[in-house]
Amino acid sequence: MAEHTGDPITRRRFIEWAGRAGVGAAAATVLSGSALTACARGDDDDGGGGGANDTVKVGVLAPFSGIGAFIGTITNNSLDAAVAQLNATGGIGGRKVELVKRDTGVDPTAGPKLYTELAAVQGLVGILWCGAPGLTQALPQIKRDGLPVIAVFNDLLSSGRLHPDGTDAGRSVFQMFLPELWAKEVLADYARNDRGYRSAALMHDTLLDAEGTNRATFEKAFGQAGLEIKAMERFTVVDAEYGAQLQRLKAARPDVVYIDGLAPNTAAIVKQLAALGASYVDTPTAKGTAWHPHIFGAPGGTGDKTWATLAGGDAKVGTVTGWHVGGLIYLPTFAIGEWMRKHTKKEPTGGEESPADGLAALLHGMRKAGSTDRAKVVNGMETMGKVTFASVPFGFDRDRHVSKTKDEVIVVTLERNGGPAPTTPPYQLGREWSPGRPFTTTEAGPTQLVRPTLAANRRAHPTVMEQVLAEGYGTQCTKQPDGSLTKECRIH
Repeated sequence: MAEHTGDPITRRRFIEWAGRAGVGAAAATVLSGSALTACARGDDDDGGGGGANDTVKVGVLAPFSGIGAFIGTITNNSLDAAVAQLNATGGIGGRKVELVKRDTGVDPTAGPKLYTELAAVQGLVGILWCGAPGLTQALPQIKRDGLPVIAVFNDLLSSGRLHPDGTDAGRSVFQMFLPELWAKEVLADYARNDRGYRSAALMHDTLLDAEGTNRATFEKAFGQAGLEIKAMERFTVVDAEYGAQLQRLKAARPDVVYIDGLAPNTAAIVKQLAALGASYVDTPTAKGTAWHPHIFGAPGGTGDKTWATLAGGDAKVGTVTGWHVGGLIYLPTFAIGEWMRKHTKKEPTGGEESPADGLAALLHGMRKAGSTDRAKVVNGMETMGKVTFASVPFGFDRDRHVSKTKDEVIVVTLERNGGPAPTTPPYQLGREWSPGRPFTTTEAGPTQLVRPTLAANRRAHPTVMEQVLAEGYGTQCTKQPDGSLTKECRIH
């Protein structure tokens, strides 16, 4: 997942904050191969409008400065590599791809203002909204204009604003970001049906999440899974003391505590749990009479390895969050890593697949439309079928404007470089932790827990999951001689 930047607001945490602010053709098409190469040869009569000397312009809104600048760095690293790859192989119909970037910082009023500026750029295909604040506020303008917008690091689906469930965004907005609701639903299923937990409680921030999405999605996901919701405790991301909330939770004794906050909040909470003698031990202990709850959390907290650095030994192996198959960008078959090493001399740190795939969606929609006409590009994205570009295949259709499916959600668990936690039966760390692999220099970090979502992930991406299983990526406890995975591991 995200690397530690030294800044108190890190990549994964800001992605989550920004996310809250706020099947077509039959055969799969490999954009980096067949379709875009065909465009480069001039096989498309128009390819999006204009002559061979024109550029194809795509707008980018992101926080390139301020405390959220790391998301701008992710966006730059991703898009710079993707555009360099496209332009080095002929561009689109002989035309180069040009990014028109605007820096929103973290000013919530900047997004709508800069959207208006980009929307006036002649021939602009669409806009990649990469974690920039103000998307919700800009929706009336976007709906009025009909300009294609890709929510790369922003979540509209969980609050019911994305087409077709909501009308706020109109038909021209599409989403790459993993919906927070889906991640919670998968974790709730894991808690109830894999671990056998009976109850859960939520500790949630109310400052960055003023609309209450945290609470609403938790209540829906964990309630529907059949878990008794013991308590809902509030805090703000600037808080440092959680004693009163933890005392109330101790009295309620939930098996699971879900922390919906940032990495510093998560670290402080588990440290204060340790001071109460209530640290997580393993599944049987979490279900016992003494209170040692299993800690679940949001991608911006337990999904960011910074929380483990801040919490030290109080960050327990087995702590979980939710992410998605396409985010396993350490896999050698995912193109974005190769492009970054080739064109930017950098390694991906997490999330770089999403801006590049958002770019591919706009370009492929334009190519399908044969025009930069806004309504035609929207229709092109709805009917382009499956596209493979930066990582896994994705697509949209007329009644599904989110690029992912629920079957793509994975469970992610904290592991440590020193080796697997001692448990009976034992387990092994995944290949990503072996010498020369991406996690070699990582002291502690989240890694895929393969078992809970294996069947669903195989439905979504069978080839990727066969590679994960065959080459030993991810935590695969407990693996039987026949290759099957069981629930016997006490800690996961």
